[in-house]
Amino acid sequence: MKKNILAIVIGATISSFSFQLYAADNQDQNEIKTLTIQGIQGEGEYTPIALNKHISSQQYQVNGIITAIQQHNLGKDLKQGFFMQAATDNNPKTSDGIFVQTRKITGLKTGQEVNVIANISEDFKWTKLINVESIKILTNDNPLPPITVLTFDNANKFDLERYEGMLVRINENSDLNVTKNYSFDFNSYRSNMLLSHGTVNVHPNQNHVPTTSHAKQPNDLLVIESFTKAPNGDIPWYPTFGADNGTGTTDNYIRIGDVVDGLEGVIGYSYGDYRFYVTNEADTKTFIHTNDRTNAPVLKEGGDLRIASFNVLNYFNSPFTHETQNPLKQNRGAITQEEFDLQSTKISKAIVRINADIVGLMEIENNGFKSDSAVYDLVTKINDRIKDPAEHYKYVKPNNGEKFVGSDAISSQVIYKPSKVTLEQYRIIKMPEQHAPTVKYTDEKRKQRNESGINHQRDTIAPTFKINGTDKTLTISVNHFKSKGSTCWEDVNTGKQLDADKQGSCENLRVAAAEHLGEALAKISGSKIIIGDLNSYANEDPVIVLTNRDNVPKDHIIKAAAYTYIGGDEKTGTPLYGPEGKVINKNYGYTNIIRQLHPDSYSFSYQNNIGTLDYILLSPDLKSKVVDATDWNINAGETTLLEYADKNNCNKDTCSPRYKDIYRASDHDPAVIDLKIKEQVKDTVKDTEKNKHSGGSTGVMGLISLFGILLLRKKNNK
Repeated sequence: MKKNILAIVIGATISSFSFQLYAADNQDQNEIKTLTIQGIQGEGEYTPIALNKHISSQQYQVNGIITAIQQHNLGKDLKQGFFMQAATDNNPKTSDGIFVQTRKITGLKTGQEVNVIANISEDFKWTKLINVESIKILTNDNPLPPITVLTFDNANKFDLERYEGMLVRINENSDLNVTKNYSFDFNSYRSNMLLSHGTVNVHPNQNHVPTTSHAKQPNDLLVIESFTKAPNGDIPWYPTFGADNGTGTTDNYIRIGDVVDGLEGVIGYSYGDYRFYVTNEADTKTFIHTNDRTNAPVLKEGGDLRIASFNVLNYFNSPFTHETQNPLKQNRGAITQEEFDLQSTKISKAIVRINADIVGLMEIENNGFKSDSAVYDLVTKINDRIKDPAEHYKYVKPNNGEKFVGSDAISSQVIYKPSKVTLEQYRIIKMPEQHAPTVKYTDEKRKQRNESGINHQRDTIAPTFKINGTDKTLTISVNHFKSKGSTCWEDVNTGKQLDADKQGSCENLRVAAAEHLGEALAKISGSKIIIGDLNSYANEDPVIVLTNRDNVPKDHIIKAAAYTYIGGDEKTGTPLYGPEGKVINKNYGYTNIIRQLHPDSYSFSYQNNIGTLDYILLSPDLKSKVVDATDWNINAGETTLLEYADKNNCNKDTCSPRYKDIYRASDHDPAVIDLKIKEQVKDTVKDTEKNKHSGGSTGVMGLISLFGILLLRKKNNK
């Protein structure tokens, strides 16, 4: 009782903004029940204490040692307050820690043992103490509770509830992998990083056929956060991230697939995920690279023709030339000259490193083919980096006077080495466009919107090349199908925007593109390769149409978009599919070669999933010519802090460290294939040539022997 009187006297003499003790004025502490943190947390997802509308009807006393203090609100989910922890009860099913949400934090320090009187709250699965009546400091400078290493076994699987509110450590044996690199999170609306347990999260349609009854992916995820909203371009808990190693790049980087070893923090919960607020600092040893950087694509040796696909992330040069613009007069790329210089350097360096004989490009500005065009600019910068003129590139040009490729701001282009292949025919394949009735619908935010029904996608460039030194031709179809992010008629004609099969928006229009492309290419003789950004994961409908139905259930329906036309609308275009669309049962037999050789490969990362959107699909006659193929992971696995754009990477005059290297040159990874096109000369002929030049009787006898063999074969064939 003396202590309570003394506390009241002291509290009355100091400012309400600087007190260290918050007394309970309206309650007798002897009447307030004391609970342990473990008793409040319980063994289940929710507190076992009776709650009325998520809050206890009475207050309780709870003791613990402060392990971390939240000085300011972080968004709407982590308010001011502190984490505290009790001595362990040796029950692995109950958490020893809890978060106390309160503004009464002045004078509080980590290591203090405190007595808190407050209500218990269950805030969307996060057990907290709120409505704090009093905080009493019991002792100071206590050692923090021993840090618990996050461990998961068959019994507990990925159970983070038992660690909620606790001070914990992630080490290598925790088996937590970077599944979303440090970037902007649209759930919490701040930058953070996402870890998954056991393996990196793969989009469900990468390995499984789309279905409206997708099994719910296990939510084995942990969000890595800082206590304050990170300034643009900064990782607060990794102060040496991006540090220059003296060679124009950095060794301090994070990649998707890295195993985390050494982060410490406290566990919270919001927006459907457990969140780990880092209390220490990371360094190069914190991230164990399992799929480390390479400075060039790694393929088996033996190929004589290399082909690549590369989405170059909105390569726009018109804002800096101020001459020929794209048809929409938009700029989707670099805003400043400095940004464009960084972007063009990174991309041109990457293409030189790929060293392909033919490269298909996507997302390059559609501003013609003259000396002020984006494709001319890029090819010039690539060639400036190649000393040998025989290895220089050219780009394909239309022979019919067409100024643009379609009507979008971006287009696909093809560059090639004339020393390796000769352009025989330039060809544009017009892709289906949709002209459907307008539909009113309610979006995910319950806002009323209109879908115009008019949806376009980029035309395909499909040049045919003759492979130098052979009599063979090869048609390269470079594609960029309709994006997943926009809305098409089929997505909303029910009045609601739905994506139950997780294919994203506009999959029916992409199916129409795949079927139309398959038909158009079937009319072209010779070998064919489909490359590009198909905006479809490996087992989604458009890829199924172009490849096969080997792993597709018989009842799986693939449908092309309704109200589709080629080359215009219902008045100016050629009708393709009417108001009912079309069920597509045909497949075109192309081989998804990278997936066949490397089933776990990926080329794109979105939110917390990886998968492939970028493809090299081969006509059947080319399968035997394959030496190797790969996704070169220089982009998708890297953080957006390394991208060329200042947006989200700069805070006033301070920006993230970015380099004129090849990493994060784009958001898509290049896809690369090596083929062996030129046939080996038969051994008999080789021996003949060898003997011909060996001289003397050995050469003569060799010719006689060969002549005898030929006579014998002729006799036997009669």
